[in-house]
Amino acid sequence: MKLVFHGCRGSVPASAAAFSKYGGHTACVEIRFADMQIIFDTGSGFRNVRLQPDLQKIILYSHWHHDHIQGLAFNSGVLDPSNKITIASALTSKLALKPILQTYFSNPYFSVDIIQASSHLCFEDFASLSQLYQPVFALDSILLNHPGGAAGYSVVYGKRKIVYLCDNEYSEAQFADLRAFVAGATIVIWDGMFLDKELGTRRGWGHSSIEQGISFFKKSGCAALLLTHHHPGRADDDLDGLTASLPRGVRFAHDDLEIIL
Repeated sequence: MKLVFHGCRGSVPASAAAFSKYGGHTACVEIRFADMQIIFDTGSGFRNVRLQPDLQKIILYSHWHHDHIQGLAFNSGVLDPSNKITIASALTSKLALKPILQTYFSNPYFSVDIIQASSHLCFEDFASLSQLYQPVFALDSILLNHPGGAAGYSVVYGKRKIVYLCDNEYSEAQFADLRAFVAGATIVIWDGMFLDKELGTRRGWGHSSIEQGISFFKKSGCAALLLTHHHPGRADDDLDGLTASLPRGVRFAHDDLEIIL
C-alpha cells in the first residue's frame, strides 16, 4: 500500500521559494494498492498525479470548495478517453455531484465543459461504490464540520487503514465519533490549517488546529497522524519552527511525500 501527498496547502496555492519544502499545491492525496488507485480531492496537486492505465481509478471528493477541485482539468490523464475514472462523494449523490463540477468547469468560469466532453468520467453514488469494492477493500465515510459540509474517508486494505479528515472544524463533541472512525488506523490525515491562538477569530471557517491534531492523536490512540492543509501563509521556516512541538508519531506532510505501508 502506497500513500502519496500531491497537495498539502489549504485555500489557495502558495508559490514562492519560502514554500518549496512543504509545497504550495492545494489538497490532493493518493493511495495505491492491488489494482486500485484512489485519490482524495483534486486540488492543484492533482496535476502531478500519474493516472495509471492498468489500475482502477477512483476520485473521492470531501467537498467542492475550489481548493479541493480546481486541479481536475489540469491532469493530462483526465483528457485521455481510455482512462475510465470513477468519481463519487459521500457528501451527495452522483446526480448532484456531476452538475456541481460541470458548473465549475464550464463557461463562464472555465473555457471548456470538461465534464460534458469526457464520457469516461463515470459518476457513482458513494454507497454503491463502497458495496461494489467490499470484497477487495473496505471504504467508509463520516460527515465533518465544515461550511457547506465535508466528508472524511477511511480505506482499509489488509491490515492497513488510512483515514482522511480534511476540512473539519474540530470540537470535543466530535471526539467519540472520530475516535471510533479512526480505530485501528495506520495513518490519520488531519486538517492542521490553524494554530490554537488563531482559532478565536476564525470560528466557522471550518478548519482545525495543529494542537488539536496533537491532542486527538494522544487521546485516540491512532498509530500516526500527518498534518496537512497548511495555511497558505505558513512558510517552510514557520512549519520547521513548529516541528519541535510535535510528539513522536505526528509530522507535517509535504508535497511529493511517499509512504509505503
